[in-house]
Amino acid sequence: MTLSFKSTCLLLATLLFSLPSYGANKFTLSAKVGQQVSAVFELYELGKSTQALERLNDIRPRSAFDKAYINRFKGNLYWEAGDEKKALDALQLAVNENALAEKEQRQSQRMLADLYLNQKQAEKAIKLYKTLIKEQASEDLYKHLAIAYYQQKSWNKLVDATKNAIKLSVEFNQSVHILQLSALYELKDYKRASITLLKLTKMDASNKRWWMQLASNYRLLNQDKKALATYELAYQHGFLTSSAEIKQLAYFRSVLGAPYQAALLLQSAINNEQVAISAKNYKTLAIFWQAAREHDKAQQYWGKSADLSGDALHYLTQAQLLQLLGRYENMLTVLASIKSDNTQLQGKVALTKIQALFALKKYQQAQNVAQDLVENPTSKKRALQWVKLLENRRHQAQQFAL
Repeated sequence: MTLSFKSTCLLLATLLFSLPSYGANKFTLSAKVGQQVSAVFELYELGKSTQALERLNDIRPRSAFDKAYINRFKGNLYWEAGDEKKALDALQLAVNENALAEKEQRQSQRMLADLYLNQKQAEKAIKLYKTLIKEQASEDLYKHLAIAYYQQKSWNKLVDATKNAIKLSVEFNQSVHILQLSALYELKDYKRASITLLKLTKMDASNKRWWMQLASNYRLLNQDKKALATYELAYQHGFLTSSAEIKQLAYFRSVLGAPYQAALLLQSAINNEQVAISAKNYKTLAIFWQAAREHDKAQQYWGKSADLSGDALHYLTQAQLLQLLGRYENMLTVLASIKSDNTQLQGKVALTKIQALFALKKYQQAQNVAQDLVENPTSKKRALQWVKLLENRRHQAQQFAL
């Protein structure tokens, strides 16, 4: 807590010794108790808190003010010694007497409320904080009230308390905003959580945590454009350093219509070793380049992915892209790398090979592949069509030669 034990005790002592005589008014110790307290305070000033407590426990006060004063003093000393349970008991007795001067009574109530909070007695803490707020509201009281509501999981009440704390704050209070944010997440109120996170990113812009949470929050709201904008700002601030974060930004760029920029980012990250070289990452990069209609770059990375994974489909995709580029010899080389026992895949590879040979006007070789493919049940119909077409084309070529 933020209360100072020694300053509180010194305040008590100042009050005691500033009075001209004992018994002068209702907020003055009786003569006997005043003398005993003077001795206790001397021990306390000498750093003998244990002996001071023992001496206090020997005092038998009678008047309400004496009892309240002694118990308040005990509460401070117990709290300073780290014994919150005894401090709470003593302060409770002091407050219940309701005999202290207004300022001291309020200070005692505040200390007692904080102790209730520390001891997870949220209901009692809330009652006292509300009493204190009613008398004189403050940012700190509302903050502690919010913490008590947090213990109770009373999320809506917590949000209201933080709103009042923010209204009364002179400067930006980060801890209050964090409390508010935690409650809004519990309420699944992501719209208002975004507003709180925007304040946190503005006032604590060097903290990566807020940028990443804001981006994630926008995703929960299906506001992908705002999520991308937030990720881009985080990237500019140098916050996106992990492989997962870089890939997330690249993914957002791609799905939101900027696959070229996505590919540039991921390729650079792989080259700089921010993202590992792997078949999966090469495949993702190939997809980005393909979406950007950069077919040459796409086929290269499909090939790199296939080399690492041995995935026949990746080789086949590379071959198909080479076909679009009109690089049929390269296409045949890639197709020759494909090894698979899957009948359906074998059929697709053979049909793609026929297309390459046909484009190269190697009709006899293409016809041989097509005739072999007739035996493949998954591609028989297409194979027969190619056989017929190639026979006609071969005859036409022979007639033209004559």
